[in-house]
Amino acid sequence: MVGDVEGRPEHIPGFEDLWRAVSPDTAFAAMGTGTYRKMTGPLVPYLVDCVAKVLSAHGVRAAEVDRLVLATSDAVLGLLGRDVAVEVMRAAGLTACVPAIVSLQQCCSSLEALRYGWGLLGADARNVVLVALDFTPDDRDRVKSFALFGDAVAGCLISRDHGDLTLAGTGLAADFSGMIGQDTFASRQAVARAALDQAFRQAGRVPGDVTKIFTSSLFAPIVSFNAMAAGQARELLHFQGPMTRYGHCGNADWLINLMDYTDKSGPERGALYLAQASAPGFFACALLEAR
Repeated sequence: MVGDVEGRPEHIPGFEDLWRAVSPDTAFAAMGTGTYRKMTGPLVPYLVDCVAKVLSAHGVRAAEVDRLVLATSDAVLGLLGRDVAVEVMRAAGLTACVPAIVSLQQCCSSLEALRYGWGLLGADARNVVLVALDFTPDDRDRVKSFALFGDAVAGCLISRDHGDLTLAGTGLAADFSGMIGQDTFASRQAVARAALDQAFRQAGRVPGDVTKIFTSSLFAPIVSFNAMAAGQARELLHFQGPMTRYGHCGNADWLINLMDYTDKSGPERGALYLAQASAPGFFACALLEAR
């Protein structure tokens, strides 16, 4: 679920000056974002509502959830509060589960959380709820050269017994030069291809098998450039609709884009989907097969 209030860029105090400061040579209209969403209340109710919707969609009771995995970007981690997991578990009735938070990988955190959550299935767990969240408290911080930030909480169920998708392979690679702001086109390209190679090798598949790609909702020219650098066809990307409406929702993007696509058509049996995210110093991806 995205933030409950719709905002427009021009509503942000000093937007024109903020945009010129980060991207003086580009017209904002060319970047493809029309509106963004903003949370207006405390975070925990949004998380609880997300958990409830995930469980309701699959007919799973709160008492049947073994693990709760939260994922968020680095900047938000310190804003959550040390009791956030307990508060969510109490309000959502998740009294039989063990919580965890995955972060410090920027917008790639939720894909690492997906890998972690999937790995819990088996002897340890039957049902894992994954919730990806990101928000920006100060509207002035929403304006970046690569994206306009929105607020969102998005979740999914990782389960032995429920779900239309299965995880076939994952990849995660890091580039320290990117973490300290000294990356280059070559280093960004290398980290993306390293992570993608990991995922395809694990799955025993090739890039040509991919039906659709769900990626970070950055500005449209930037997403297209990143896809070109990674050797991906522009027409396979699904991000433009949600990005135009919601902005860049941090590590929740790929999940929002996947849900937007499958809510309209449902998973196509036998299809192979690629979820991916890029961030300064990181690239993460996951291959999902439709059952």
